[in-house]
Amino acid sequence: MTDTTIEPDQEIIIEPPEVGLDDEVGARLRAELGSCPDVAFAHLTQVTVVGRQPEPQLSLWVWLVPEAVGSLRAALNLVSEAVARALPRDLFVDVLILNSVPELLASVEAANCLLVERDAGERRLACAAAERDRDLEPA
Repeated sequence: MTDTTIEPDQEIIIEPPEVGLDDEVGARLRAELGSCPDVAFAHLTQVTVVGRQPEPQLSLWVWLVPEAVGSLRAALNLVSEAVARALPRDLFVDVLILNSVPELLASVEAANCLLVERDAGERRLACAAAERDRDLEPA
């Protein structure tokens, strides 16, 4: 089993992918996620956890609609199945539920890698809440 725990003091770099998906695969992934009722929006980035991994990982950040948050496992399974249908067998991405780490939303948004937006209102609310929370953090 791989330890996926990120320590609070570990630096996480979230940026646009150096090597993205080809057009056909990207279109399939957008279509699959766009038809997934639990997804409000999703970003495709690359992520490096400094000192933990030698190279960046392609990562799909998914924000779930509020109704889906009550059953994270079921929502993650649904999203993972959609991703598996869209990607070739030799391509892997980490799927992360952004609702579970809303403190990273600003960094994910800053990468400017929006893949799917099914619910623009939910995205605006999530970004506004993340901004308020960041303003409340001690300096």
